[in-house]
Amino acid sequence: MAFKDIIPKWPGSLCDMAMGKMSEWLDEYKKALAVLETFGFTVGKFNVSMGVPPEIQTTIEGSIENIQVDGLTKMITAHQGEALLVSILKALILTRQIWERLELKVTGVTLNVTLGISPKIGVEVH
Repeated sequence: MAFKDIIPKWPGSLCDMAMGKMSEWLDEYKKALAVLETFGFTVGKFNVSMGVPPEIQTTIEGSIENIQVDGLTKMITAHQGEALLVSILKALILTRQIWERLELKVTGVTLNVTLGISPKIGVEVH
């Protein structure tokens, strides 16, 4: 069964647009996970919201010590066409730089990613 056939049919072009974007973001998310796994990151949680518009909330977890700015910068250059991955990598670089500047003792990092019409990326250090 196709992804679009699973989601309830709500009236209006907003839902059609949301489903199209959701499908695009899922493809990009899958590619981003493959890259992030090379840096030791894994999926923590995965939630599907069937509201209008539908959204997917997920977490990706790892160690801030595995965030190597040089390696992530090279990945950004290599994956310029993948907006979600580039945004995640930039968020991780900024987080690493702030973590170093503040000399924090915590080492866990969680990316909170929302996939929908407009994706959102948040980073927690714990």
